[in-house]
Amino acid sequence: MCGIIGINEKNIQLVKEASSGFSYRGPDAYADYADSYITLGHHRLSVIDTDHRSDQPFWDDKKEISVVYNGEIYNFKELRSRLFKKYDFRTTSDTEVLVYAYREWGIKMTEHIQGMFALALYDSNLKRLFLIRDHRGIKPLYYYAKDGFFAFASEIKGITHMLKSKGISLEFNKDAIDLYVTFGYIPSPYTMYKDIHKLPKASYLEYDLRDNAIVSSGEYNIPYKNITGIGDFQKLLEKKVLAHLAADVPIGVFFSGGTDSSLIAAILHKHNINLETFSVDINYKTDDAYYFKKISEHLGIKSHSYGFGTKEFDEVYKEVMDKIDEPTSDNSIFPTYFISKKASEKVKVVLSGEGGDEFFYGYPRSLVLNNLSEQTDYRISFLDVLFFITPSFTLKNHIFQRLFTLFKKPVSYYLLHMSPARDKATLRGWIKAKKEFQKRNLKPLAFDQEFYLEDDLLRKIDLATSYASIEGRVPLLDVDIIKNADYFEDEKLEGGVLKAFLKKVLSLYLPKELVYRSKSGFGVNMITFFKESAYLKSDLRKAIALFNERGISVKYMKNTDAFIEKYPNYCFSLVCLYRAILNNKS
Repeated sequence: MCGIIGINEKNIQLVKEASSGFSYRGPDAYADYADSYITLGHHRLSVIDTDHRSDQPFWDDKKEISVVYNGEIYNFKELRSRLFKKYDFRTTSDTEVLVYAYREWGIKMTEHIQGMFALALYDSNLKRLFLIRDHRGIKPLYYYAKDGFFAFASEIKGITHMLKSKGISLEFNKDAIDLYVTFGYIPSPYTMYKDIHKLPKASYLEYDLRDNAIVSSGEYNIPYKNITGIGDFQKLLEKKVLAHLAADVPIGVFFSGGTDSSLIAAILHKHNINLETFSVDINYKTDDAYYFKKISEHLGIKSHSYGFGTKEFDEVYKEVMDKIDEPTSDNSIFPTYFISKKASEKVKVVLSGEGGDEFFYGYPRSLVLNNLSEQTDYRISFLDVLFFITPSFTLKNHIFQRLFTLFKKPVSYYLLHMSPARDKATLRGWIKAKKEFQKRNLKPLAFDQEFYLEDDLLRKIDLATSYASIEGRVPLLDVDIIKNADYFEDEKLEGGVLKAFLKKVLSLYLPKELVYRSKSGFGVNMITFFKESAYLKSDLRKAIALFNERGISVKYMKNTDAFIEKYPNYCFSLVCLYRAILNNKS
């Protein structure tokens, strides 16, 4: 985990001040570089080759190519061996591989590197800056490009700080806020501001520092190796999980007892690798706790397990909400940060199971969407209009979910099922959301992969771990794993079993009675926390007042208690939007 930042002018002081707002991303070292064309800054979390010789901005031996980046390149040793004879390596870091990969292949270096990364690469000969983001958007990267000024950063507040210092005002992106209310997150490439953008996953941007203009951008190809059969897939999984152990610092595992984390833990157990494991026992989820204990006993795991209730929620609430600069409705960020903070006392890197549910279909909605897989319709139908003109009543959302299923409307079903706002969303927001689905022309089972995973789950794990100054890694999202997962498409929901194929793989390691069971997830009960927390209800009232003052259009109820009781997750999403506005000082 690191923090990167840069602007297209010489201004070290501004970059240093702006990046201090996310210095927790890299507490081990800070360095910068400036010439008349660019300033680059980097906060480093030292993981591979912890010596200061590997600090960034990192230059090649000719002082022509510089890089600042956040992430890890898991095949760096293989690439280093290919490039070693031609280039003069001075470190054992994965960072150094990037500058020589660019020297060797140019922007087509993306066809060779595997990992998670958000990087900025400066070619001082061409006076070009390249921004590149990894294949799934595991690491965040934002940029601003307007009127000859260009800025990028790992977090939005780094950019807003620089813009405010230069007297540049920002305008809220009302379309993006509509999407936020509908989705519970803001999908790429949008942010809550009109002129700040997310670099989408698997894409690059090239900026000419002489002409001060974006000269090219787009997606890049990601080669992968084909495999067939469950045996080969098992070997691939083991190889990739072990590759994610590359580090010169202690590594741990987030272990919940679910399919994904159990698979990672079982692979490590098979290879006699004993890592520290960390678990959250959310107070009312007794079924999860039971299976967690049984699997731990079977694998011989002595996990650090921590209870999480209102007391713990309030302990971490301000620590999260004082930092967050892009809104989310995902309340699981609190237990995730809580366990990250506990883990940071013992390790510097953690493995997590994100991606399994999205690429192997682990949600109950996956079964519904599978039955609607040939019926993708992006138009606003009469049924959509009927939903929004029908007054709210107790079973309204449930009944319309059934109707959208019955009349084969997968996009509408998905939006209603996933939206924290439910019937407090707007038809305007649904129209915009459906256009986003249509742009990508997805099959229903890919909705979670292309939207929810990148802009909710991966953002959550990145923020929660970075706030605790540790690095989160997601081995199940390795390029080869997710690409080869398509080969087993017909087996993923076999027999109506969620994540059937991945459970078949897990059965190679664990008894079936510990594999074929449900898991309730990591989310928390927001009604309980709104009632018991010292902060939430007060922040909700402040949020509504601010939205009225700023002309931000959101629906709410005057009776705050009734509003919370009926729409607890939506209420939290409004609180988070309010906090993001405050933290960006916009």
